[in-house]
Amino acid sequence: MPAMGKAFKHSGELGDIIFALPTIRALGGGTLFLNAMEGRGPREGLPAHNKPTGLTRAAVESLKPLLLHQPYIDEVREWAGEKVDFDLHIFRDHLGKHNIADSHLAAFGLPTSERDSAWLIVADPIKIDSRPIVISRSVRYHGNECFWDTCIDQLLAKGVFVGYPKDHEIFVYTFGRPVPYYPTPDILTLAGVIAGCEEFVSNQGFPHALAEGMKKTLTLEVFRVHPAVVFKRDGARYV
Repeated sequence: MPAMGKAFKHSGELGDIIFALPTIRALGGGTLFLNAMEGRGPREGLPAHNKPTGLTRAAVESLKPLLLHQPYIDEVREWAGEKVDFDLHIFRDHLGKHNIADSHLAAFGLPTSERDSAWLIVADPIKIDSRPIVISRSVRYHGNECFWDTCIDQLLAKGVFVGYPKDHEIFVYTFGRPVPYYPTPDILTLAGVIAGCEEFVSNQGFPHALAEGMKKTLTLEVFRVHPAVVFKRDGARYV
């Protein structure tokens, strides 16, 4: 473990980690340990805060380059039992806030204002010619198909879809329109495409976490069962 900086650990999903970053920044930054596993589901016998909820080692490796772009992250390592200063996974004891970033901040007694400014830096934005709107819609967390129906023509003309190929396939099947797909082989590329867009339109999911971290102009299809990523700010619209 590096001599300088604090040590943080997270055992959550990719989006949880992105929403933990304002807390890491507010606490001074340092080394981030990620509690990864092969496959999904918790390891039996571990305390609740040490149970990974689905972060694989492949995901850790894909996330690392983006995290290391952030000035408050010195190093990213897979957790192997090292002692840490802050176990970020205790944010789950504070769920029920407006958003997951607030839950992390509340866990350490930090003000919500810490997440009001952008906490993600992307060095090389990717602009897609004549496609200023970036779209993402996962197969989970749906809440308002009527919204997509009303704007699908605009998205077809000016939008490009990012995310898993299966997400794109289901989106095209659901709305019956061939919105172009832009492959993003890693998280840094995905972040670059979102950084380069003029507007981001999505449902609740990891790409939205990236867009919020950059404070992009965005529209979010709210998951009414658990609306955990609502930020009341200029430039963010919720449907």
